[in-house]
Amino acid sequence: MSHKTFKRIAIALLAVSPLSVIHSAFAAGTAAGTTINNRATVNYTVGGNAQPLIESSPTGNSTPGANNGTNTAFLVDNKIDLTVTAAAASIVVNPGQTGAAASFTVANTGNAPQAYQLAAANLTGGTVLGNTDTTDVTITGVFVESGANAGYQVAEDTATSIATLAPGATAITVYVIATVPATTVNGQFANVRLTASTAVNNTPATLVTETTGVESPTVVDVVFADGAGAGDAARDGKHSADDDYAIRSAALSVAKTSAVISDPFNGTASATVFPKSIPGAVIEYALTVTNTGTVAANGIAIADPLPANTTFVSNAYSAGTRDVSITVGATTTFCIAEAGGTDTNADGCVRTVGGALQVGAPALVSVATGAANAATVRFRVSIN
Repeated sequence: MSHKTFKRIAIALLAVSPLSVIHSAFAAGTAAGTTINNRATVNYTVGGNAQPLIESSPTGNSTPGANNGTNTAFLVDNKIDLTVTAAAASIVVNPGQTGAAASFTVANTGNAPQAYQLAAANLTGGTVLGNTDTTDVTITGVFVESGANAGYQVAEDTATSIATLAPGATAITVYVIATVPATTVNGQFANVRLTASTAVNNTPATLVTETTGVESPTVVDVVFADGAGAGDAARDGKHSADDDYAIRSAALSVAKTSAVISDPFNGTASATVFPKSIPGAVIEYALTVTNTGTVAANGIAIADPLPANTTFVSNAYSAGTRDVSITVGATTTFCIAEAGGTDTNADGCVRTVGGALQVGAPALVSVATGAANAATVRFRVSIN
């Protein structure tokens, strides 16, 4: 065969798989561990005569004919990607509240099932949802939604890590559970952060590590592709988000005044009569409870020891049939404060053996917010 003849050899390199299939191997959604196969064929002529085709192989194939080559294959690597998302609104809580649940979701945006470790922490300062952190809650646990019933259920949602989450599956809800200190006050905010760290599928105790060094076509390498979260860096196998507890409480102001109603010599007070605080005079106490907070104060219970050198005046109100007057807004009611400590008519008013006046439910149940809802309790004593 002459040199000129070899110069007439025509070689055409054809891929076995269509270009569209080759492109799909680069799609982000291809599952980790998927084998990508490809084999080329070479057709050529010598002196114008067609020769048997030759297929490719990773190490080089020179045996003509179909099926004598070997696929060139590689495994799709494990792309670690996840997102943690917080609720879009503050969690409204009250001082002393237990089991306060902040809700987050964890989504697997990678290409292989993964497990996740979960950790929550208080933040110091900083702003979340426009609210500056001014206090801390006591975090009592991080739990995964079981799916049995929506919302945090103590008996159901007991898992503390995510054992497995498939890529593209519905995001899993995670709850940060906290106790709100009783010392917190209305208007404070406690900001918290949830961090999810990628772990080996079905083995949440073992974190994944990113593969370093040269790419191996026969090994599923691990590549961190996650973005930066609220408190973690990009490509660290983690993601985090922040939420806040908004402390909402009653804020009570208690004022107590006294006025002389009458005395034995000047008589009853009027525009022109001014009785004095002498023995035998009747004094009216007015105890006003005002709520300037954002929620109602419930379970109101007033205890007011009767002062020394005085005697409680019975039947001072409601045409001489009731002992205590209670005004809430524009409504006035009355109750009987029995002596001896037993509230025989269960109206919420009684005088203890020691002489203290007690007023509670149902006579006075709660104090709503605002001056218009202030509760004023009035009773009278006489000076001994």
